[in-house]
Formats: sequence, C-alpha cells, structure tokens
Amino acid sequence: MPGITQEPPSRWRDRLSRLILRQRSPARKLALTLAWLALATIVRWALDQGAMGVPFLTFYPVVLVSALLLGGRYAVLSAVASLLIARFLFSIDPLHMAETPVRVAMFLLYCLTVSIVVVVGAFVRQLLLESEAHIDQAEAFNAELQHRARNARQVLRALIGRRPAPGEDAATYHANLVGRLEAYGKASDLLRHGAIDSAGLGELVATATAPFDDGRIRRSGPDCRLHKATAMALVMALHELATNAVKYGALSAAAGTVAITWQVLGAGLIGLEWREDGGPSVIPPVKRGMGSRLLRPHGGLAEVAFDWNPAGLVCRMKLNGETAAASYTAT
Repeated sequence: MPGITQEPPSRWRDRLSRLILRQRSPARKLALTLAWLALATIVRWALDQGAMGVPFLTFYPVVLVSALLLGGRYAVLSAVASLLIARFLFSIDPLHMAETPVRVAMFLLYCLTVSIVVVVGAFVRQLLLESEAHIDQAEAFNAELQHRARNARQVLRALIGRRPAPGEDAATYHANLVGRLEAYGKASDLLRHGAIDSAGLGELVATATAPFDDGRIRRSGPDCRLHKATAMALVMALHELATNAVKYGALSAAAGTVAITWQVLGAGLIGLEWREDGGPSVIPPVKRGMGSRLLRPHGGLAEVAFDWNPAGLVCRMKLNGETAAASYTAT
C-alpha cells in the first residue's frame, strides 16, 4: 500500500537471530522461564479455568520459546513445570492416583510433543550459534589474511632490496635470495591452521625466523616441545616480531642483531625472550594495529610483555608446553 514501507525480510531474520543469540545469565534465564510459565498459566485460567480439558495448549509456546532463546535445559524445565501446573491446577482430581487410559494417552502425547519441540528448538538455536561462530571466525581470518598480505609485500621488498655483501658475486647473491624466499615460504606454511600438532621449540623458532636471518639472529635454549595451540600462537607472534624487525627494528640496519633465548620455568611454563640490538632507536607505538592482536596473551601464550628500550626492543613471553632434558643451541 502507498505510504507504507516494509523492512526487508533479512532484517527481521537478523533481529530474530540477535534475540536468540543474546547472552543471558542463568538467573535471568530462570526468571524469564518463570515469567513465561506464569503468563501461560494466567492466560489458560482466564479462558475457562481448564474446563475444556486441554490445559497444555498455552504452554507449548513457552517450551518452544525457551528452547530457542534459553537452551535445551530451560525448555525441559518449562515442559516439566507445565505438566505439574496442568496436573495440580487444572485437573479436577490432582491427587487421583489411578490413571485412566485417557489420562495416560494425554500424558504420553504431551511428552512426545514437547520432546519434538525441545529437540527442534534446541537444534535451531545450536545451528545459529555455530553459524555466528563461523562468521566471526571468517571475519577474523580475513582480517588476518589482509594483514599478512601487507606484511608479505613489505618483507619480500626488504629481502629483495638488501644489498649484496662486499665481495659477493651475483650468483651467490641470487642463491642466498632464493634460499631466503624458500625459507619464507616454509615459515608461511607453519601459519596454516591445523598444520602442526606439536613441534620442538628450537626447530619451530628456527623455521619461523629463517627467512629473515642472514646470520644476525641467534637462538639458544633447552629442547622443548609445544602443543599445537602454543606452537601456532608462537609462530604467528615470531613472524610478527621478525616482520617488524625487518621493517623498523634491528634487522632494518646493517649492524642490527636479534637474540632469541628460552628456558624452562617450571609448572609447565617456558620463558622466551626476543631481544633486538644495534637497530634504530626504538619508539613505542602510538596506536595498536592488527599485528598487536598476535602479540598478546592468547592460545598457548600465557603472558606477553614488551620493554620499549630505545637501544632495542625486548619482548618476553611465557609459553605453555612440555619440556625435555636435551639442549638446543644455534648461532
């Protein structure tokens, strides 16, 4: 009709989805359940005090709404409470113990009906929750992919733009460059989700930093193994630190160096330190970018702390992992 505007159906679906996915405390869920049961009871009583013999009719919507908005357990609670209310409030003889075939049939039909309602409602709610989680994950992956692509361009530009060492011929320079690019590809493979189940910390650090290393990154520490969550988080953090070192830090200067050391702290924790030296004067960042999300406690990174020393950035981490007795040293 002229003058009347209707919202697109998708907007109503979005509103309904937000209503179903809204976070609620257990106390609020219980209060809502009781309020809906009270409303259904009042409506049923106002109609005919249950004289028609079907007191459950106003309670089915309560079970369905509870399943969709609150979850399966609150839907079951609504169903059981509805049965008790119908039995003791709307039954002519609520304490009559000898059930007739009709009563038994009504009870079984009610149980079957609410079971279907609970299962379908909880299933729809779970589908929405999983869909929302996948959307959030996809957005995070997309933002991270864009960030990595920008970093990759700058890192490749820095690797290719490095001047040959004094006395280094073209063939040697080309071989070194190809080796760095291949190492960069291997390090990028480590960042794929699910690529690692567990890994040795020494090999992990070496592979993650190899494309940035021209002999100026030193690594040392005991042999330790990391779980998948810790390994993936650490690779991403080291990749980000090395990228920033090439662009702005110690590895952007000819005399700059990086020392990566780690030690077993006990209680399942490993301490790792990233220390830069000989680069430009360090200036703390004014704002936090996408890369800062990778350099904060998450996954197996229990703690991440920065020391913005003008002489060189220092980053200290505490990792969750398993340890072994052997030692690893690389220079």
